[in-house]
Amino acid sequence: PKTSPTPLRIWSIHSDNSGSKENVAFIKDITNAVKDVDALLASPSLGTGVDIPNYHFDAVYGAFHGTSQTATECAQQLYRYRPKVPFHVWVAPRPPFGYKDTNANKIKERLLQTNELTAFLIRIDRETGKRGAEKDWALDAYCQIEAKRNQSMNNLRTDLRELLTEMGNQIIPMGAEDDKETAERLKDAAAALNVAYNTGVVKARDISVKEYRSYRSKDYLSPEEMLECEKFRIKDAYGMEITEELVAKDDKGTLIKSIINLEAILAETDGVITDEVTGRQHPAPPLIVTDKDRAERDYYPLCMDWGNYSAKWQARFFLGLDKILKRLINGERITAKDPELLRMTKLAEQIGQHINDILGFTVPENCEPIWLLDLLVRQLGLKLVNKKIGPRGKQVKYHFLDAGKLEFALSVIEHRENKRKQKEERARQDAESQRRYQAGIEAQYGVAPPPDPVSTPPPNGIGNSPLGGVDTTANNGVNFDKSDNSSPIYEVGEDLEPNDGDSTPIQTSLTMLREAIVGGVEAVKATICRWTCERRWCAVLLLEEVAESELRKLEQMIPSFYGWLSEFSS
Repeated sequence: PKTSPTPLRIWSIHSDNSGSKENVAFIKDITNAVKDVDALLASPSLGTGVDIPNYHFDAVYGAFHGTSQTATECAQQLYRYRPKVPFHVWVAPRPPFGYKDTNANKIKERLLQTNELTAFLIRIDRETGKRGAEKDWALDAYCQIEAKRNQSMNNLRTDLRELLTEMGNQIIPMGAEDDKETAERLKDAAAALNVAYNTGVVKARDISVKEYRSYRSKDYLSPEEMLECEKFRIKDAYGMEITEELVAKDDKGTLIKSIINLEAILAETDGVITDEVTGRQHPAPPLIVTDKDRAERDYYPLCMDWGNYSAKWQARFFLGLDKILKRLINGERITAKDPELLRMTKLAEQIGQHINDILGFTVPENCEPIWLLDLLVRQLGLKLVNKKIGPRGKQVKYHFLDAGKLEFALSVIEHRENKRKQKEERARQDAESQRRYQAGIEAQYGVAPPPDPVSTPPPNGIGNSPLGGVDTTANNGVNFDKSDNSSPIYEVGEDLEPNDGDSTPIQTSLTMLREAIVGGVEAVKATICRWTCERRWCAVLLLEEVAESELRKLEQMIPSFYGWLSEFSS
């Protein structure tokens, strides 16, 4: 309180700090821990699994913006504090990101249609490309849960009010008037937090790529580590010196995503794709778009997690945004009666549901052309400005791109292109280095590189067919120490004993290498670094004679393996 000379003791728990040692200990003994604080601020991360049974706080305040929690989850959040005290609740009057579909069947249908469209655009089978590894029941459950969540969040204010009433609470409306003074204070507080965050990112320690990847693999990052990661991400994304203005402009990654969409729509198409069903030809998305879709499908097994970037590109391209955008970038000014703009608006009205599903906004009836263009341009990190030209009474409003935002976006796109070229050059140099290593190996030892990185494993030659059953006893069964398709280690390798002063038999070294292969890359590295160069090559040649499939596996696991054999010092 303002009249109290003693400052309030406030404890805050949210998704960014809930994993810290202090908060883990606080949550574990929260009943006693809250006795030392005057106010506890908790985000949805503390919405379940925690109870405060004893009286300590005088009231509970809940502010729900309708972005992530349903009415049931909001009520659970309020009741984490068990004693009966007044609830002061504010709920957003409408969803901040628009109303969403509440029909589970339609959600599933549109998801699969978008996945199928993306599969066609990235040139994979439509039928298999619209689904991931999820089972039918899992996809149905996901769509039903999503529909119920959308239903609650579309009507969060009404749903929560009814739920709290059913739970025995008396609702006392406090009026619909806005408290302008409080609103201004909240805006000032938000601005102060943003300034502190931006300053923290700028002053954070510079970290390397290795440190950044290490941080990203951790379950919890300290506030300092989070700022360091953010500084690295922004610097890597934009290729510019970090300033408070740049951090604010980035808006925690929102701007760079928009510029990536701009880069995609400006890139050249990758030829055409022919629809086998209709015979029609369609422009193929640029490689920078399709490669991203393919990478996500390899990384995420469930189709609900796919971004479908090719479908978003196709929606913008189909509207003709690329043509209008290139005109604007070249400095042209357009009016609301521009023929291409009118055509784009008419198309958007015809495929409004498709636009809503893929690009995420609703096209209203009698859509204003400039409104539509401005919205599409803002999705690409740009901004439309206008100027009236002509004599008074006959002025015409011309629209063009904000020069500052355009220049900034194009410089970022150039930086991203340079990064790709550098990556391609490194890959080319690595391939050339590997080729030279293999040529040297073949010339020195007569060991030719494998013709194909994928090898077929040898047949299982255990003698008796396992389909008919086998006796695995010592006298009559299978000898697992010696199979029909490989020789025992100790029957080969006599002519491969290295003359390096080490009395360890080469067969023993081979056994160590085979065990290391099972342990992974680091185990192999730790094993061979202790040997002489001659012993390494002898062990590898013997491995090829005894277990060629294991050597092929090793080559796939470590592409630069043959370079390692001569790289480590003896």
